[in-house]
Amino acid sequence: MISISTDSKETKTFAKQISSKLTYGSKKAAAEFVAEQMGAHVDKGGDSARFLFWHPDFKKADRAVLNIYVPTESFYFDKPEQHIDMTWHSVPLTMTDEFACAVVRGIPAGNRDVFGSFYDATIHFKDGSEATVRDPMAWSMPFGIYAPAELYDVEKVRSERQDTAHFKRIEKEAAERKDGRVGPPVNLLEVHTASATDDGTLQSLAARYRRIGAAIRNGSALTADQQNLAGFDAVELMPLEPVIQHPERHRFWSPVNTPEHDGDEMTVKLKKPNVINWGYDIVLFGSVALNPSILSTGRPHELLELIETLHNFPGKPIKVILDVVYGHSDNQGLNVLPESFFAGPNMYGQNIDFQNPLVRAMVLEMQRRKIDWGFDGVRVDGAQDFKYYDEQSGQMIHDDRFLEQMSDVEQHVAGVSYKPWMIFEDGRPWPRDDWELASTYREITEMQKHPFQWASMIFAYNTPYNYTYWVSKWWRLRELFRFGNKWITGYANHDTMRRGTQTDPSSINVNFQLGNSLKMVMDNAYNNPATTLVMSGFLPGVPMDFVQALGNTPWSFIRNTDTTYAVKVAAEEAHFTEWQITEVEFRNPRFFNKLKDMGFKSLGALRRFSKALLNLVKATDYRTDVIASSLNQFDPPFDVMGWDADKLNQFALAWTEDLHLYTNADNHRDQMDPDKAAFNLSARRFRLNNPWLREAFTADDMMDYQRPVDGTVIFYGYRKDPATGKELILAANMEGQARLVDIPSLGLPVMDWNGWEIALKTPTLKSKKITDPIKLSITQGILFQRG
Repeated sequence: MISISTDSKETKTFAKQISSKLTYGSKKAAAEFVAEQMGAHVDKGGDSARFLFWHPDFKKADRAVLNIYVPTESFYFDKPEQHIDMTWHSVPLTMTDEFACAVVRGIPAGNRDVFGSFYDATIHFKDGSEATVRDPMAWSMPFGIYAPAELYDVEKVRSERQDTAHFKRIEKEAAERKDGRVGPPVNLLEVHTASATDDGTLQSLAARYRRIGAAIRNGSALTADQQNLAGFDAVELMPLEPVIQHPERHRFWSPVNTPEHDGDEMTVKLKKPNVINWGYDIVLFGSVALNPSILSTGRPHELLELIETLHNFPGKPIKVILDVVYGHSDNQGLNVLPESFFAGPNMYGQNIDFQNPLVRAMVLEMQRRKIDWGFDGVRVDGAQDFKYYDEQSGQMIHDDRFLEQMSDVEQHVAGVSYKPWMIFEDGRPWPRDDWELASTYREITEMQKHPFQWASMIFAYNTPYNYTYWVSKWWRLRELFRFGNKWITGYANHDTMRRGTQTDPSSINVNFQLGNSLKMVMDNAYNNPATTLVMSGFLPGVPMDFVQALGNTPWSFIRNTDTTYAVKVAAEEAHFTEWQITEVEFRNPRFFNKLKDMGFKSLGALRRFSKALLNLVKATDYRTDVIASSLNQFDPPFDVMGWDADKLNQFALAWTEDLHLYTNADNHRDQMDPDKAAFNLSARRFRLNNPWLREAFTADDMMDYQRPVDGTVIFYGYRKDPATGKELILAANMEGQARLVDIPSLGLPVMDWNGWEIALKTPTLKSKKITDPIKLSITQGILFQRG
């Protein structure tokens, strides 16, 4: 029999601490103290837990209570739907200004093996009305942002971690750097958990890496899909936070009856969360927790097991970087956070009120708690979006001080204190009209010195499938020579591939030398051996790859989380049907079954409809009633007719769910090119063995392209390791006709041509001596080394 009760003495002490800080401390100090206390914390020993909620309406309340829902039976998270009996307990909250707290004894907490109690709060007003307040700082939210959170004993789970040796290495590394900070890796793999494996969960991703590790330990050959995950010393996980939810389809917690008295039984209908999203549609609420849709068991320790697996990887530990989205919120944030958390609308939804000391402290505390799982680095999405309105100038000002505070957050893991490696995606003055020309991608690195930024070549509008791309972007490549030592480089990521498939192929000069279909062009543009050779084998920076690009797997912007923009999102992917789907894929019985069930029996029919939908979205300023009416008047009619707003949303959902399956990397394993996978892995391993390549060019280094171009862009260059004297010579055909290249005649700073050997060569290129003319076709290249 569970006995849950308020610890009145401890609650009074807790409330007094909060009141004292609010009354006598500075606003900043008070905010930082309160933010650290917010949420639910299991006390040592597990006998009690303390709760602290924030909402301005507590000041207006007549009273407030903590609702506790204790499961009376065990349940399996992976069941699609189930009914679970729970006992409801109501505990009074002590209110202090905008805060309410309680210390509760006897409340069961969750851990690795079991679910704990669920909780939220209710504000009762004098007029008889009520309001639900949920915990924005919760450790565990197994049923999403609109359900009660779970009391989770995170400290107990973390105390059992199996990668403590890694943090001893981190401690030594940070001390050697003299800034207490984790150093940069040599290279980086970007991973979207939900589409990286067939199961799409953190648990399955950890299992995949364990199998790869076992194969490496045993000396077994790696399959192509395993090779695509190997050869990296860092993995960057795309955002793991809970995301927005569809207001109708994503009800994962639904009480069947309403209890009236403390201790009453109640039944809750639970559904396994199945949200499809790329991770960037967040509300900040719940950012400490994990997106339950990428959990197999609903237990947060799945993240810990993945981190442990990577930190204990054979040969060399793999650092783990987390991509965080704190600069904006979707409009659904207004449903779960107080209005005072926000500073008004923007192009994404809502601006965050970073000038509010409490909001500022909460976001930094969210970061601290999340990274304390054991992350080695943080990638800050859209750093240019951290702004506030300056009344004196009447302008939006970049909050660079807050970005500095993000960098200053100290982590405490396995008895080791450290500051993580920091990456900022900052394209300011984006979205100003001239941003592509005016963005330097150096603002943060110049202000803070230690962080890295995304380089221009990896920012959103990277289109290497266009003719003249590599010549037209030469000025940006030259910047890499000088500034690349502080940049994330490479050429494929979640943004570049998405923007690529959104481009109308009829509006550009597609480089069909990359392939005889648009899909082959796209696949080879973002998985190009010559470009990989240049980025991993020669240029400065930390080169990043993307799972989908390495596996020739389609990628797109997909989500099933809203009704307002669902049709618009689907319409904007119309050209995906040209770039990433051929008749072969469309006829595959595994793919596009929901669209086929709607009546789209041929790829041609789907393409025609999708492009018409896109044009109507633009022409009508996204008025779904007018769009539907117009679609019904097309002559000849579409294969699917009878359109209205509901049916358009049905199409958007079918599109999203079909693409979610289609963009899963495991569903394209059979089509992966083993030769290309093996080359890519060899290029990454070469980079790992030559970490000096990360540094900017010295006076000894050079890179150029052959002039006159005469229909072929041949990159060539020379680098020398200042420490060891090792030399490299590069030659690569980036685009154009096949060309015979005579390396000794390129004007490289080399007098003696003896002693050179091949370090890397792209697939299908025959071995050559450095003094022999080499015929390079598009996507081919060679790297020689000496010393």
